[in-house]
Amino acid sequence: MPGRSPRRDSLARALARALAPRFALLLLAVVVARVGRLAEHRLAEPVGDPLGDVLAAALVAVLVLVARPRTRPLTAGVVAFALCAAAELLRLTPLPQALAGRWPALSPVLDAAFAPPVLLWSAVGAAVGAVAGVAVARAVTRSTARAG
Repeated sequence: MPGRSPRRDSLARALARALAPRFALLLLAVVVARVGRLAEHRLAEPVGDPLGDVLAAALVAVLVLVARPRTRPLTAGVVAFALCAAAELLRLTPLPQALAGRWPALSPVLDAAFAPPVLLWSAVGAAVGAVAGVAVARAVTRSTARAG
């Protein structure tokens, strides 16, 4: 474009390269969240709830990568699983019931029943989400580096 400085163009390209992985990861997060909700509510037992748990943990892993796109898959998976496990173990306390009683809109999120199998599904989902998220971030980073 006439009138644009080379410095401004290089800054714009650098910004695009930095934001592209996060944007791609946000799109992945939206897809994972939507598919997870559909799985949980549309698929019959014994598939719907476990698949919903897997995809919820995958979503957490992808969101960890949104915050830090260059995170290694193992780190993202471990952090995501730790967050999911902490949320599940929190159900052993009276806190979720108290919060849901105070804010009824949180009731669907703060189910008071502890379910040990959710920990297994969370581990699977965190691993899958971390690997998929890192693959997406790396592919977008390579693509924008070649284009720039």
